[in-house]
Amino acid sequence: MKSLEKLFRYGLGPSSSHTIAPSIAARSFKKLIKGDIDKVVVTFYGSLGLTGHGHGSDLAVIDALYPYKTEVVFDTKTDAPHPLYLSFEAMKGGVSLIKRHYASLGGGEITSEDDPSVIEKDIYPYHNLNEIKAKINDEHLSGIKEFCLLYEDPSIDDYLSNALKMMFSSLEHGLTVDSYIPANDNPRLHWKRCAKSIYENAFTIKDEGAKREMLLSAYAYAVVESSSSREHVVTSPTCGSSGVLPSVLYYCYHDLGMPFEKVKDALYTAGIFGNIVKQNASIAGAIGGCQAEIGTASSMAAAALAELNGLSLYQIEYASECAMEHFLGLSCDPVDGYVIIPCIERNGMGALRAYDSYLYAKFIAPIRHNQVSFDDVVAAMKLTGDSLASAYKETAEGGLAEILKEKKTK
Repeated sequence: MKSLEKLFRYGLGPSSSHTIAPSIAARSFKKLIKGDIDKVVVTFYGSLGLTGHGHGSDLAVIDALYPYKTEVVFDTKTDAPHPLYLSFEAMKGGVSLIKRHYASLGGGEITSEDDPSVIEKDIYPYHNLNEIKAKINDEHLSGIKEFCLLYEDPSIDDYLSNALKMMFSSLEHGLTVDSYIPANDNPRLHWKRCAKSIYENAFTIKDEGAKREMLLSAYAYAVVESSSSREHVVTSPTCGSSGVLPSVLYYCYHDLGMPFEKVKDALYTAGIFGNIVKQNASIAGAIGGCQAEIGTASSMAAAALAELNGLSLYQIEYASECAMEHFLGLSCDPVDGYVIIPCIERNGMGALRAYDSYLYAKFIAPIRHNQVSFDDVVAAMKLTGDSLASAYKETAEGGLAEILKEKKTK
């Protein structure tokens, strides 16, 4: 597994796989260019070809390759070896001088068959939660943070502290604005940011449970509306699901008064659970459907809540597994390729599911032993994702994307 730094990345939304990753690939390719060229031709395939425009993939590579002239091609016909595949080609006088190929893996990570410099190294010699639990028990470690510090650079604590501050900054900014989110002319996508209104309305609610749910929803909306508006967020584990984990952490810090350091330490727990999914399944909607994004984010948030509330490692696993299990099969169907419908609302629901899963772990886990482990549910998520038709994996060709596209044309 990779460092937690590679899970919590700070970058421009709306998509880590479609925006941050192509930008990273573009900057790597730019370093390979020697001498004068006429232009760089960037070709997007698969999900990148089908939804890259709505996700701002073209804008990301144009900006990263500046001052070189960039020509972007959205290829929706060619079969590519990966659903998130892209190529860069430097041209001079109609002749190709250098060409490289990249694949986006989710969460901003990329790989390449001909540019090995972009491949990130593993630092954790473990593959699943069962192995990690065995290490913690055998070494009598105090918990997941102590486990992480055996393998991470000492700077990781400062990194996570800054990541949490950036999460909260994105969230707090999102609570102050109510402008429209950039989209096309589909009237269904004329979404005016509403986190501010949800937040203000929450304080008029007398029922404490309902108030909590609206606060969590407002916080989740605030972050992902910022991401959808192509503003900076922290991947947790992706831009498309970036509202879930910050929502519950901010609620614990701002509304429950938990210390910042304690909330920061919960990122170790959330990060390990996210890393396990990334290692054994996927966190990319184009590979595993939205279960891979919102499901993973909710699972990470549930684990963080259980950690923050002093539950046992078994209960932390219970919470995380419970959150993931009940998102199994969730398709990724962004309308017209924009991270607006159904993505924003799903972040709110993901936060609520995380809180409910924490409650199950706290009150039901002691009564009934869970028969499904976290490793089991990750394996089931991968199996389910592999079985989903491509129309339901961030291609904007199925589900709500197809229905609302039909409504647009009627």
